[in-house]
Amino acid sequence: MLTIHELAVYLHLDEATVNKLVAAGKIPAMQLERQWRFKKAAIDQWIEEQLVGDDESFVDVPDGMKLPLEDLLPDQAIITNLRATTPIAVIEELAARAYTNGWLADKPWFVGAVVERESLSSTAMEGGVAFLHTRAKDKGKIARPFMVVGRSWSGIPFGAADGNPTYLFFLLGLKYDRLHLPILGRLARALRNPATIAKLRSLSSPDQVRALLLKEDANVRAGIVPEFQATAESFKPKLDRTLRLRAIRRLQLQKNPEPEPAPKTKAAKAKAAKAAAKVAAKAAKPAKPAK
Repeated sequence: MLTIHELAVYLHLDEATVNKLVAAGKIPAMQLERQWRFKKAAIDQWIEEQLVGDDESFVDVPDGMKLPLEDLLPDQAIITNLRATTPIAVIEELAARAYTNGWLADKPWFVGAVVERESLSSTAMEGGVAFLHTRAKDKGKIARPFMVVGRSWSGIPFGAADGNPTYLFFLLGLKYDRLHLPILGRLARALRNPATIAKLRSLSSPDQVRALLLKEDANVRAGIVPEFQATAESFKPKLDRTLRLRAIRRLQLQKNPEPEPAPKTKAAKAKAAKAAAKVAAKAAKPAKPAK
C-alpha cells in the first residue's frame, strides 16, 4: 500500500496534484484510519486505462504502455551537455531542440505552458531528475509526440524537495493523455533506481544514454524492477577515464585560468618580422660544398 507521498514519488507528480486527482475520484484509492492509501496494482491498471479525449480516435493513438521508447527517443533527442544554467534557460534549450527537429510547431506557446506548469510546483524530484511537461494538451501546436532528454554536468537549482541540484531533464511533449500518463509512469519507475541515475550522469555520448534508457524501460515493461536502497552517495556518478580527465581539466581552468597573451607592440611586431626574415634568408642560402 502506498501513501500520498509515496504515490507522488511513484508517478513523479507533486503531492498537491495527486491530492486533487484523488479528491476528484480520478485515482483509485481507499481510506484507512482517515488516510488515503493506494494499491500499486490498481495504480498500474489506472495508468494503462487512461484514454484520449473525445476529439481523438482511440484507434489512431498508440497505447502508451506498449509504445517502444525508441520511437520517441532518437539520438538527436538527447543533449548530453546542456549550456543552460537557469530553469528558464533549460526549458528554452530543450524546446529549441524539439523545434529544430520539427516535432514542435509552436515553441513560444510550449515554453510558456511548461513554465506555467513549473510555477505551480516544481517537477524536479529527489535524486536529480525532473520531468517537464504542460498541463494543457494543445494537439495542434505539437507536430508529433516527442521527448527530449538533457543533462547538466554541474546541476541546476530546480526546486527539488531535497534542495539539491537537478542534473537530468526529460521534456515531454506527448500530445495525448493516453501516451503521457503511461510513459511518465514508465520513466518514473525506470529512474527510481539511484544506480541508473548515476550511470546516466556519467555516460559520455548520446547513443550510450539512449541505450541505457531503452534497456531500463524494457525492464520496466517486462516487470523487472530491482530492489535497492537509496542513499545520497548512490546518486553520484562514477565517471569513466575520458570524463574524469575533462572534469579535472575544468577544475584546473577554474583555479588557474590560462592567461591571455599580451598584445604585441609595433616594435615587438617589427622585431619578430625581422627575426623571421633572417631565419628565412639563412634557410634559402645554398649550403657550402663539402671539401
